[in-house]
Amino acid sequence: MDSTLRPMSTGQVLDRTFHLYRNNFLLFAGIAALPPAVFLLGQAGFFLLALIPAPRLGFLESGVAFAIGIAGLVVLYLLALSFATGATVYAVSRVHLGHPVKISESYKVIRPLLWRITRIWISVAIRFAGAFLVAVAVLIAPTTIMRIVGGSSAAIPTIVYWVGGVLVVVAFVVCAIWSLRLYCSYQLAVPACVLEGLGAVACLKRSRFLSKGKTVQRILLVLFLSLILTYALSLAFSIPLYVALAAGATEKMPGLAIPIAIWQYVSGFVAGTLAGPIATIALALLYYDERVRKEAFDLQLMMDAVGQQQQMNVAAPPTIG
Repeated sequence: MDSTLRPMSTGQVLDRTFHLYRNNFLLFAGIAALPPAVFLLGQAGFFLLALIPAPRLGFLESGVAFAIGIAGLVVLYLLALSFATGATVYAVSRVHLGHPVKISESYKVIRPLLWRITRIWISVAIRFAGAFLVAVAVLIAPTTIMRIVGGSSAAIPTIVYWVGGVLVVVAFVVCAIWSLRLYCSYQLAVPACVLEGLGAVACLKRSRFLSKGKTVQRILLVLFLSLILTYALSLAFSIPLYVALAAGATEKMPGLAIPIAIWQYVSGFVAGTLAGPIATIALALLYYDERVRKEAFDLQLMMDAVGQQQQMNVAAPPTIG
């Protein structure tokens, strides 16, 4: 416990992440397979519906049916993502401190917290979307006003448009950075929910507290590296698809269209399963690291362990020698 609950640099956090993932690959990959599996089933459902002859529907009926299908898939994927994220955090908390854990145990522990974690994801998505829309409004609104003013009055100097354009771009970059920092500041909310049992709103506040300072930059780096790994894996599994398309395989042999589509869906599932746990494991370790730095969490665990040992010694019957 002493070695695992010491303050770690970002490089040490990433090294510990891959160490835990490599030594418990089946555990974390098995947990992370749920969201890609739900997405794969949704893709397969839409693919089969496109192949099976169906009664002709009007434009409105088709649009409503498609919207209902997409909404159902989004809800199922969100629930699966909440389930898998919480279970991964719990598994990290066990193996990081040297305790055995199983996939079924992780999901069983997270089941009562599923709705709470889902609320956290929804709240973070709404806040990030609102902040990003502010950035977009900062970019679009002044540009539109300048076009209207410029069309109605030709007396405005050209330099005003250039200065205004530069200011708009700078404001957009500032707002975009702000929205990204806001998103990163909430990434420790799920570990706080799983490991502290707080409510959804309290978890968001807790995450903002733990991510103060340079922690936001560490979280951003972890998410960026995870995104690169996911893209690299997807690209690696898609190489046969790109080669087949470049060679014109579908034009020469139309029967290959369906196997190519299936390979594309399966490769996305495998890439998501392999790369999915990395960010969650690293964020859980960052949560531990920030608690050690800000709250001396390692000393708290040591005191709890000493107290439990003393209780066991008091409860044990005296030995007769």
